[in-house]
Amino acid sequence: MEKSRYQPSSFSILIVFILLMIVGISLLPLLNVQLTPSRSLPGLSVSYSWPDASARVIEQEVTSKLEGLFSGVKGIKEVSSRSSKGYGSINLSFKKTVNMDAARFEVASLIRRAYSDLPEQVSFPELSMSTSGENSSPILTYTLNASESPFFIQKYAESYLVPKLSVIPGISGVKVYGSTPYEWEIRFNSDLAQQLGIRSTEIAQSVSNYFRKDYLGQGTVSGITSDNETITGIYLSNNVADTVAWRSIPVKKVNNRMILLGDIATIAYKEQQASSYFRINGLNTINLVIYPEDNVNNLILAKKVKEEVELLKGGLPSGYSLLLANDTTQYLNDELNKISERTFFSLIILLTFVLLISRKLKYLLLITVGIIANLLIASIFYYLLRIEIHLYTLAGITISFGMIIDNSIIMIDHILHQGNRKAFLAILASTLATMGALCVIFFFKEEQKINLVEFAQVIIVNLTVSMGVALFFIPALMEKVKLRMPKFARNFRRKRRAGRISRFYERFIRFSKRYKWAYIVLFILGFGIPVQWLPAKIEQEGIWAEWYNKTLGSPFFTEDIRPIAEKVLGGSLRLFSEFVFENSFYSEPSRTTLYARGMMPEGGTVQQLNDAVVLMENFLSKFNEIEIFQTSITAYNNSSISIQFKPEYEFGSFPYFLKEEITSKAISVGGMDWSVYGVGRGFSNSLNSGYKNSQIILEGYNYDQLYGYADQLKRKLQENERVKDIEISGSTGWNARTLYEYSISFDYEGLGLNNVNVGQFYSFLKDKVYKVGLSPVYANNELQPVSLVSDSYGVFNVWDLNNRPVSIGDKQFKLSGFGTMGKQKSGNDINKTNQQYQLVVAYDFIGPEPLSKMVRERHEKELSQILPLGYSIRQMNWGGGWDRKDKKQYFLILIVILIIYFICSILFESLLQPLAIIFMIPVSFIGVFLTFYLFDFNFDQGGFASFILLCGIVVNAGLYIINDYNNFCRAKGVRNSLRIYIKAYNHKIIPIFLTIISTVLGLVPFVWSGQKEVFWFAFAAGAMGGLIFSITAILIYLPLFLKFTTKNAK
Repeated sequence: MEKSRYQPSSFSILIVFILLMIVGISLLPLLNVQLTPSRSLPGLSVSYSWPDASARVIEQEVTSKLEGLFSGVKGIKEVSSRSSKGYGSINLSFKKTVNMDAARFEVASLIRRAYSDLPEQVSFPELSMSTSGENSSPILTYTLNASESPFFIQKYAESYLVPKLSVIPGISGVKVYGSTPYEWEIRFNSDLAQQLGIRSTEIAQSVSNYFRKDYLGQGTVSGITSDNETITGIYLSNNVADTVAWRSIPVKKVNNRMILLGDIATIAYKEQQASSYFRINGLNTINLVIYPEDNVNNLILAKKVKEEVELLKGGLPSGYSLLLANDTTQYLNDELNKISERTFFSLIILLTFVLLISRKLKYLLLITVGIIANLLIASIFYYLLRIEIHLYTLAGITISFGMIIDNSIIMIDHILHQGNRKAFLAILASTLATMGALCVIFFFKEEQKINLVEFAQVIIVNLTVSMGVALFFIPALMEKVKLRMPKFARNFRRKRRAGRISRFYERFIRFSKRYKWAYIVLFILGFGIPVQWLPAKIEQEGIWAEWYNKTLGSPFFTEDIRPIAEKVLGGSLRLFSEFVFENSFYSEPSRTTLYARGMMPEGGTVQQLNDAVVLMENFLSKFNEIEIFQTSITAYNNSSISIQFKPEYEFGSFPYFLKEEITSKAISVGGMDWSVYGVGRGFSNSLNSGYKNSQIILEGYNYDQLYGYADQLKRKLQENERVKDIEISGSTGWNARTLYEYSISFDYEGLGLNNVNVGQFYSFLKDKVYKVGLSPVYANNELQPVSLVSDSYGVFNVWDLNNRPVSIGDKQFKLSGFGTMGKQKSGNDINKTNQQYQLVVAYDFIGPEPLSKMVRERHEKELSQILPLGYSIRQMNWGGGWDRKDKKQYFLILIVILIIYFICSILFESLLQPLAIIFMIPVSFIGVFLTFYLFDFNFDQGGFASFILLCGIVVNAGLYIINDYNNFCRAKGVRNSLRIYIKAYNHKIIPIFLTIISTVLGLVPFVWSGQKEVFWFAFAAGAMGGLIFSITAILIYLPLFLKFTTKNAK
């Protein structure tokens, strides 16, 4: 073995690596463990509510004000908002370089500063990060039980339990559900108040004045001496006692009599009407829901919370109990244990394979110690780079096993045969090729990159460390272990057998080169030409468009030739894109969960929806197979029941049976829309009028003017007989709902003849449906909410509005005598992007899509010519998750090819030989296409990751062969010799086959559980199919594209 004069001793190298391994072991408990990535998108979301307020009011009074403040935040890239009836939200997108913690703090400060200027009924805006992980869900849920009122139980939880749990490091927040706060409800008699001439606003003002406290200025309070003088504020207020005399509050003087509040209203201290509900297993209990922060080890955090809860239980009052209702980390723990078991079995299979091939325990010891050293040292970089350990990083670690073993085997084999470390150059090149392929993930769009970036990082870290282990640790360890040449090295190089195989393979290569064109045609037909992606017609003008429309766009080609050409020339790409990719779906790894969502029609209330949901909960409670079901109701049109099953029933037939039972129950409940999904084919009885098959989007800076242009486009479209059901809405979603409202058209001539104005009718109506929250009062050492509500609120209906007499002066009138009432569409959601409004003209077009497209484009062109500066019109993009027109994805593929090409060019010192290496990648893709098509596998995130991985590892085989081929040619002084290629092939084909087999065997444990495993199954199936099919590229296509001379070298 060669030694450099300045090479450190093997003992020193081993000591350094042992120290690094000890550091890695100490950092293992500090690694962040999740189920899915918690990495946040560079964005923030702000949400708020204003019960019963229209979208237009919320947009003007809340959304626009907040948008104006947020637009000045440093690093902001885009501000988008949606204002809907009763609530609104603003999404902030930031540049990649922005410090999100600082941005979040700045936005939170702006919200606190602006909240006092918002209407009183608006809730405090909630700020959250845009995330793709599971941290938007709680990790633990506890129930607090006692014999007292739920209100007092919740007060105890908020006062004593929440503060102590919130200070635990890693806790994002602790929320308490299950009780509604008490309030003072002032319910006034609207008929009596109108008879006395007292308006609802006057009642509200009198209550506010009673508790009013005005600041008059400052004064000096003198003491016995001048030194004791102090400056204090002077306030004017009523002398209100601790117990408020509500009935004695003066309201208004009528006919020399002071009307008190108790004369026209009843006052009660009662629970507020619930605006939301949260229940577990249908029980009305007080729930403590604990949420984690991002980038926190949920397993360790849950353990700390449980320990703190055990301490808190000792201090609970008599009769109180705190029970764990739901622990989401249990599934995380079970899933990680399952993944760890598969990783362990994968490692055992690989090591067993190494032992069977080498038949040397010392050889196995070197490989095992090398893997352990690699992983422990890599854990240092996981910690420093803040790489989370989750589903995708564990996949990267598992895949790395095969590559780590390959690098170690190559170095061990080279040292045993050559006595030096010159194999490191080939290891470096192959490793850089794999890392170069993975680097393309960093160029993905943010929403695509968020799940795969750490998958790439962990493989790059492992491969980088494996090069150091192969270059230093393995040779140093070999000096101490005294490993001799393994037997398999002699068995696989028997000259007679090698000679026969070499002569046969040489004749095969000569034959294949003679018919090279046939193999090229076979590859093209096998991979496929995407004829199905050709446009039917090019609408643009020009020579190219004219030529295309006369040839590939002609009726003869599209109707007679194209259907046959797609099947003949489409190849495996057509089979994959039509039968696999188009029907594939992405999903997050989670337990089998059945969802039942319900929504009341417009005009319904949260309480009505809750009554219907309770019926569904009672129905579910009789099934013992259910482990837990959680109910959440946040609005009249938003309720959700998530159902999880006991482990023994989770993967059986019961979830499908229950789904059918829930569907039948939903139909029988009636009166509302239900959707049931999560298992099998989804169900929905919603007659949603929002979906239309054609949409045109208009954008501009003035909502009223933009609506005028949308209405103009609507009238133009109505002239076409094929266009039906045109609507103007604010949303582009398939579930866009059209809202309705009652409007009154007045007879102004009749109003004038009777000396009556619209405001008098409005005052009458306002007093009947009046409900408003007043300023809270301070009593019993706390702020207590106050609300003023009419006794007709919630019961005054359309019939009353038309037929109840309205007293105006000395006369009484009916509203029906001065106007007509009708129901019309209204209340569109208001969408804005960078303070630019968006409206959607949606309609159903009766006819083929090409004709529909022509109509859309014609109307777009006509309207765009009259739109002023700052306004635009465009079509809706229905491309979904994959947009074939997105040029960036093809550019990224080119980057991968260029990276591998330049790495190979540097190693080979040639510009032509790398082309043969590059050609191996699409050949292996055929294997992936056929694997998913033939076995009808779902293509999810794992299948996508397998494509990226194959780009890097498939080329390694060709890289090793050509590198040896070039070295032999330089040693013999010849070029382009087929005989020398056969020699290089004989030297490397066995290690290459062993590498492919070891990688495939390492993936076997991840297909044991079948397709129900998200990511893992598709990842393993795609990688195995591509690796096996890459053998075809190694044996046939690699020598086919290399240039050999007919002269043989001796």
